Amino acid sequence: MSKNGKGRKLVSLCAVGIALFMMFSLVSFTPLADAAFSSVTITDVTPTELHPGDTREVIVTVKNNGGRDARDIRLSFKGTEVVSLVGPTVAHINTLNSWCSKEVEITVHVKEEAPNGVYPVPVTCKWRGYYFDPAKGYVATDTINVSLGISFNVIGKGVINIGDISTDPTDIRPGNEDVEIRAFIENSGEAAAKDIEAKLICDDKFKPSWSGTDRSYIGRLNSGEKGEAIFHIDIADNIESNTYSIPLQIRYKDTKGGEYEVMREINILVEPKPEFEIVSYHTEPANISAGDNGVKLHVRIRNTGSEKAESVSVRSTGEAEVPFDFDVKSDYVGNLKPDEEWTAVLKFDVDTDALPKAYQQGIEIRCTGDRDLGDYNVYLFDEMIPISVSSNSSGAFSVPGFEVLFALIALFVVFVLFLRRKR
Repeated sequence: MSKNGKGRKLVSLCAVGIALFMMFSLVSFTPLADAAFSSVTITDVTPTELHPGDTREVIVTVKNNGGRDARDIRLSFKGTEVVSLVGPTVAHINTLNSWCSKEVEITVHVKEEAPNGVYPVPVTCKWRGYYFDPAKGYVATDTINVSLGISFNVIGKGVINIGDISTDPTDIRPGNEDVEIRAFIENSGEAAAKDIEAKLICDDKFKPSWSGTDRSYIGRLNSGEKGEAIFHIDIADNIESNTYSIPLQIRYKDTKGGEYEVMREINILVEPKPEFEIVSYHTEPANISAGDNGVKLHVRIRNTGSEKAESVSVRSTGEAEVPFDFDVKSDYVGNLKPDEEWTAVLKFDVDTDALPKAYQQGIEIRCTGDRDLGDYNVYLFDEMIPISVSSNSSGAFSVPGFEVLFALIALFVVFVLFLRRKR
């Protein structure tokens, strides 16, 4: 190759090199609109978990992920039916340099009774990019509009508790039947509860008055609402005076059908009450027969209850097929303290045609409660005692008219002996 050809080739290479250098210089140092941009986005939200009825301060982190600065940034938060904004709905940031972040604060409110779920809040963001042009100085771009959004996870549940409790009668005593219990069931949680059903867990001390009276259906309760559950129970006769806790099982569902079960208690006070038993009894005379008169019946009673009994009396009750005619049907005893005993005396005649066997005689014990304790109730206690009628003392079977027949036979024998002596 000649020297002239080599020279032309070198000049061409230099020209190409200068052109490439100028092109790369322009790309590197002249920030054309399509070579760099600003990008505003939301990178974090704290907190994201809320509860129905909450009003919370929320921190939103805004970042510029672009190579250019952003100015005059406006974020418009659009509340929804479930999650709404309280106070200003627009947050303003003057400048957000490239790759930098800033925090803005908003206040949100979650609707009462909001069902569990994730709820988005739309956000519209506007800003202008900002960059330096060596030929023009600092240049702002046209306004940029983007649609962003944040989301909140709403978690709430119903919390079922027991409120006021009332009973009818107010004073519950051993042996009471058909006692009405009214209990207010309250939803103190953050979400609605539905299909609420309450059941008393009864035992030997407390039994349903009739089928189904240990259950009560309340239905739906929104947050803060309450409903009344009604039960009817019978109180055992031998229960001691005390405060008792009856377990209450409550089942319900949330608004999405999830099932729950909680255990609560209903506390009731069983007041003291007098109670009686017959300790012993006997007749005077000990053996009685048909036709006996003025038989005394001694009945010894004891107050086995937990309260003083006032105006105690003991009386016989009329029973079918009992051959006793009471002259003294009742005996006034007076007041008996718990564990105190007394003997009442009644008096009767035995029918002349009474058959020799044991008869079930009814005894009624009547009293009032301890008025000093506010117990004005009247109590009745019915007992049965067997009283035996023996055969006649001669051992012969007692038959009505037998004595007359015996007398006629005796007269006949005397008359026959008289005739024989006369002959």
